[in-house]
Amino acid sequence: MDVLNIVLNAISERKGETIDVYDVRSLTPFLDTMVVASSSNLRQNNAIAANIRDRLKEAGYTGEIREEGMKESKWLLIDLKEIVVHLFVGEERNAYGLDRLYADVLAERYDV
Repeated sequence: MDVLNIVLNAISERKGETIDVYDVRSLTPFLDTMVVASSSNLRQNNAIAANIRDRLKEAGYTGEIREEGMKESKWLLIDLKEIVVHLFVGEERNAYGLDRLYADVLAERYDV
């Protein structure tokens, strides 16, 4: 099962924007990939998170899905152990600067 591909497609299905995939294996032994994506509003951000959960379950994913952030949060985090997904509403992504923090690792922009 290609969990990363399922996650990326789930984000795209709900019109996630600026989807960046970072290979962070050189930085930490606990994590392989970090996905950072943006949305236009809270409702869309929550829909993306729900779609990721739904698509993984439909594909038979049996791993733990841990989440941080509440429905009112402009930053949601989904931890799938080897993959961590960060979902930001609008300018919140720039405020936290994760893209700048991981600027030195191999990254790829996911296009629909």
